[in-house]
Amino acid sequence: METSEWVRREQREHGGRAGRGLRCLLGGSLLAGGLAVGGAALVGTVPAGAESTASGTCTPALAPTAAEQASTTGITSKSVTVGNVSTISGPVPGLFEGASTGVKAYFDMVNSEGGVDGRKLLVDAKDDAFSGQQNMTETQDAVNSDFALVGSFSLFDGYGCAALASNTAVPDVSVTLDPGTNALPNDFSAQPLSGKGTLGPVEYYKQHYPKDTTVGAIVSDVASAKTQMAQQFAGMKSVGYKIGYVDYVNPLASDFTTDVINMKSAGVDAVDLGGVDWQDAAIFVENAATQNWHPGLIFSTGPVYADQFISHAGGPAVTSGIQIGQVYALYLGQDAKTVPAVKQFDTWVKTVNSSWVPDLYTLFGWVSADMFVQALKAAGPHPTRGSVMAQLQKITSFNANGIMAGSDPAAKTVTPCFLMAGIKNGTFVREVPKGSGFDCNAKLYDASGVTG
Repeated sequence: METSEWVRREQREHGGRAGRGLRCLLGGSLLAGGLAVGGAALVGTVPAGAESTASGTCTPALAPTAAEQASTTGITSKSVTVGNVSTISGPVPGLFEGASTGVKAYFDMVNSEGGVDGRKLLVDAKDDAFSGQQNMTETQDAVNSDFALVGSFSLFDGYGCAALASNTAVPDVSVTLDPGTNALPNDFSAQPLSGKGTLGPVEYYKQHYPKDTTVGAIVSDVASAKTQMAQQFAGMKSVGYKIGYVDYVNPLASDFTTDVINMKSAGVDAVDLGGVDWQDAAIFVENAATQNWHPGLIFSTGPVYADQFISHAGGPAVTSGIQIGQVYALYLGQDAKTVPAVKQFDTWVKTVNSSWVPDLYTLFGWVSADMFVQALKAAGPHPTRGSVMAQLQKITSFNANGIMAGSDPAAKTVTPCFLMAGIKNGTFVREVPKGSGFDCNAKLYDASGVTG
């Protein structure tokens, strides 16, 4: 495909390649595995220039008062309203629109069954417009007017940390990128920032591709991506892999032919595409095919698990055999027959927005809403912020009805569970374990001390 055609298509489908550096790796690594996907333990993936600089001053306030715990802000006899602060507009329109869409989809499903104790669940969706200051303001607004925050997703969530730290009776049930927010006692994430991850996929590659042990990778040239991949490389080396070639690439690059040629010359036989988004991974795979280079193993974490990847990378003949390790069920539909939660997710997302293509951020919104509703129901017919918080603190095992590998939100830890998928005949196919579920026999790798 010529570059001009690629640019036009990206502009139609994703708002153009300008600003794609903001997307880079989101949907992979941390976000496709909650610090624990693919080759090894991973850490927060926040593009350069978008790190939450406010988190360093965010420290929890004193324990909430009895009055704060008894608060029913956002609750009436007929409804419960929660806030969602996500990035929707800005350099990449619709960047994390899926976060609020996922919450709305889950709430609509619950509302179709009568709500919770007769109350409808409503979402006060806010757009921080890719602004840290606006995220801070809107988080405070949600704290003031909504019962809780649910399913928020933003590169700037660290700016909202201060509002949550000063109001620790307010539950925040969201997947966060910010360590300061993650550490708050009122933050409950389906994929907490534990600093650990599963070695399951790497061990799988080692068993099934024993001759392919010299790894090459392209990595987005942003500070957090470098740190994340350094940790992944450390995990791979711990089980015997050699890192033979790494190039830190411009997220807006449109050709990786030089990297393909250099990897071939360096004797690379295993390519790790977990350090770039699905668009760059597709370009690389297409470039490799053009150069008639076919490494024995091409693998990724979540980035290539996207509806558009196979066609953009050159079709079934080019992508066949690519391996994917992740900690989510095949939520794009492949697991719909064996995992009821996947069918529910796909069905209700389309009900909310028939044209929306589900992505990882949509899933984050859905599972966050699931966790919140679980606690809300357990709090009884007269919920308060404090009683819901108490129920969230009891959730020590959570997998969103099988759509996730699992975590302990209360202790902020993850499990070693994972699944393997591959691309065959133009579709994503579950490989391990067969049928449904996750393999939980892997080891956890602690990468918290490894930096880029």
